[in-house]
Amino acid sequence: MRRIGLPEIWDAREADPGFMASMATFSFVALGLELVVSGTILTLTGSVSTFYPLGWQVVEWVGLGALWVLLARALVAWSRRRGVDPLPSEEAGAGRDGAVDGRDDAASGRGGVDGGVDHRRWREILLCFVLAVVLAIVLPALIGAPWGLAPLDRYLQLFDVYGPLGWLAMVAWVCYLVGRSFLVAGLLAYSHRAIREVLTFRGSRWVPWGGLVAGLTMGAVAFLSGGQAAAVTTLLSCVLLGVIHVRSGESLRVTTLFTALVLIFV
Repeated sequence: MRRIGLPEIWDAREADPGFMASMATFSFVALGLELVVSGTILTLTGSVSTFYPLGWQVVEWVGLGALWVLLARALVAWSRRRGVDPLPSEEAGAGRDGAVDGRDDAASGRGGVDGGVDHRRWREILLCFVLAVVLAIVLPALIGAPWGLAPLDRYLQLFDVYGPLGWLAMVAWVCYLVGRSFLVAGLLAYSHRAIREVLTFRGSRWVPWGGLVAGLTMGAVAFLSGGQAAAVTTLLSCVLLGVIHVRSGESLRVTTLFTALVLIFV
């Protein structure tokens, strides 16, 4: 057994495109668990309400968040297993592969969060994050949606329903959102790697492929649930998250962190 020399990312393996595409598909399908939960509630109660009694609402949001985190970590564990136990065809070229990986990492500037992201890239990452947040706040109002700040509007809704205990539901909602960001970041990272392994033209590694894929898929879902403003905002925010993923050296840790922060405002 050997560990393939790769940048410090959670999906750590220069895998074949089919494997990474499968990982991205599993991440996206896992997001459908919310629909499964809503469908189950519809079957049992005959209605799907935005808010349930406080206890059930907290259990649902915290439970979904925890389940999404576990699924995301399971996908990471699977890819790490592939990285530790390479395919038989790779064994013969172990030394050559390691050398190629090392040159590729040095040439692309990829690396771990500790040493692979310099100050200039951090400035670019923070700029993309601020731009994504500003777009999430301003763009819906420009398109025609009511003006508002998503986390504040959410808290006011919860306060109207649950009164002073609305803060407890808000905490549960944040847990749900953090768990969801794990899978969204996984969808972005795995689809980016899958496409990058296929499209190898010069400069392709700087294109935010994962952001485009996540933006189109998540934007389509947002269009069905929230209309045109939500779809456009989701698309542009995901593209900027894709840029963050590229500029961070494909670090899933960094991408997940900023995905959670951006999704709060979308």
